[in-house]
Amino acid sequence: MEILIRLPALVKPPLCDLETKPKPLKTFLKIKFITPAVLAAGVMFSCTSNELEKVLEFSDYDSPPIRSTLDAYYTYTDSGNVKNTLRAGKLDQYQTPDSTYSKISKGFELTFYDANAEFDGRLTAKNGYISGDNSMMIARDSVVFTNKEKETLHTEELFWYQDSAKVYTDKFVTIERADAVIYGKGLTSNQNFTNYVIKDVTGVINIEDEPEEQKEQ
Repeated sequence: MEILIRLPALVKPPLCDLETKPKPLKTFLKIKFITPAVLAAGVMFSCTSNELEKVLEFSDYDSPPIRSTLDAYYTYTDSGNVKNTLRAGKLDQYQTPDSTYSKISKGFELTFYDANAEFDGRLTAKNGYISGDNSMMIARDSVVFTNKEKETLHTEELFWYQDSAKVYTDKFVTIERADAVIYGKGLTSNQNFTNYVIKDVTGVINIEDEPEEQKEQ
């Protein structure tokens, strides 16, 4: 089963908190299980196995780095506009006979910005790889992706394609929204995580609002 979700755009998206840990369990006290359904509208992306193999090629080479940087910070701009920034605990650059790539460790934070230089999404993980031309990234281990509406994706591996502005995973995913928690396997999305498709939905939990009298207690 596939589930496709389109989230409404905000005129002035608020900056999300730097904290991207899963919501506390008390947030889900008032819940009920519902049958997964297909939601219409949005953008569907597809990634072939050949594309993924090309991305993984640069992570298979084992050699000493040609350069290492601690507490790295990079800004990517296009026509003078900041598109994204990257903070990494450690970044090692490697060179192979055919290409170059960078390995990220000790945690990183990739922040996206829209045309108005407003916050447009944040991706964090413990480790990752970046292709030499910066067109592709693999985020691995405790991957968390938060959009401008503070909806959060949790998974263990995520591919980001900068040229096509999309992300992809074939791993298990958990998406936390204000009204539901969605579980599944496999996801494709635009890079700001506002239009996404879950390939195989395994469960949906609907979160009910607490009655006003309970909130006041």
